Amino acid sequence: MKNLLNLLNKIVQRLSYHPVHIILGLVTGAIGICLIWDDNYYFWPPGMTNFFNSDCIGTWAFFTGLGLIYVALYEVLPANANIIWLLSQCGFVGGESFLEFAHGLITHNDHMITLAFAMLGYLLITFWVIRTSSNFDRKATKRMKERDRKLVERR
Repeated sequence: MKNLLNLLNKIVQRLSYHPVHIILGLVTGAIGICLIWDDNYYFWPPGMTNFFNSDCIGTWAFFTGLGLIYVALYEVLPANANIIWLLSQCGFVGGESFLEFAHGLITHNDHMITLAFAMLGYLLITFWVIRTSSNFDRKATKRMKERDRKLVERR
């Protein structure tokens, strides 16, 4: 019993390292499960419905969610894995936002347009997580300073 409590304590401690990653992962994984479950969710554009309703899109979302949760369990985020999963998240959520908005415009459905804006907010949260990722910021800042230095030297 004591070992089980110690294990649960370690799990809770690991979950507290990066809670935003875990929330993003859970939501994306849940969306992925819903898309795998519902094979008639998308109906526009007519030529692409088979692709968008295939299990590939839902599986992409599900595994992206699992990847974000996996990365969040580390105390120090593995920089490359973190960026890869967050960029995969951006690709999925950006496409999902566009498709929801397009479906809402085509059918004049206010709920789908509202969901598109909610997904856009979700995308902005993902951008914020990328921006606040310390390893990414240091590398990007270093590259920008190097670029600026080279531009000044050319003048």
